[in-house]
Amino acid sequence: MPQMCLSLLLQLVKHIIAPLSHRWKAAIEKRIKEVSQMTLAAVLRGARLQPGQYWNLSGTFLFTIYVMTALGFGAPVPRTIEGRSAVLVYASLAIPVHFYLMMNAGMCIVVHAQAYVKQLSRRLRNHRTFTGGKSNLDNESPNCSRHSKVLKAPSRCCFGLKIMRCLSVLNACHCVPLAAVVYYLTGACVFGKLEDHEILKVLMFPLEFTTSGGLEHQPGHLRILYAFYVEGAMMLLACAVVTFRRYSTPSILWASQKYRLFTTEE
Repeated sequence: MPQMCLSLLLQLVKHIIAPLSHRWKAAIEKRIKEVSQMTLAAVLRGARLQPGQYWNLSGTFLFTIYVMTALGFGAPVPRTIEGRSAVLVYASLAIPVHFYLMMNAGMCIVVHAQAYVKQLSRRLRNHRTFTGGKSNLDNESPNCSRHSKVLKAPSRCCFGLKIMRCLSVLNACHCVPLAAVVYYLTGACVFGKLEDHEILKVLMFPLEFTTSGGLEHQPGHLRILYAFYVEGAMMLLACAVVTFRRYSTPSILWASQKYRLFTTEE
């Protein structure tokens, strides 16, 4: 900001004194050029005209999530040697523990979710078989007084078939790609600036939480919410890895064992 004021002041002095002396004109133009170069160098080094604040409570919380998840994309860097040393010590302890917890939590989520889906599909299949048998028995005696109630069975069967189709769609590729797309679009709707009506900017909302994208101007509650969003993305990635390990084809398992991508249990 002082560089801009100095540049404007020199421009004003140039217009006032330049007609009186050519020597002053050359000196002022030289100084204006030097100030412009200094301003450009400061901007290239990260200086901003309206600097914000990185290291408050919300910014520090987001930074710890960045380090713990080993993401580090666009995260601010501590300026002092003590701060960087503390980050290295914290990362050496937090990253393995976080990875271990994410893999175990992902295994629990995948196992319980698939057990629930199988149980629900089994119930719907049994209900469909029961209603189908009941309708066949009642169709043999159309004069029965309950024949009008049995006519509602096909509609219930259709509803059960729709639920089964939805479950089959969710179970396709074990629901991981669909969940990833829905999760990203949810983040775009929450964090993206929908009032600008710029689709590309909305879809690239993670860039707004980087040092070059304007992280210092983001409010504190959005930083904390985005930190939890990143943690949820890591959980989804852990679920994808667990699903990949549990339901891989033999060729993929052979390649993973050959190149030691991950260990597989016999």
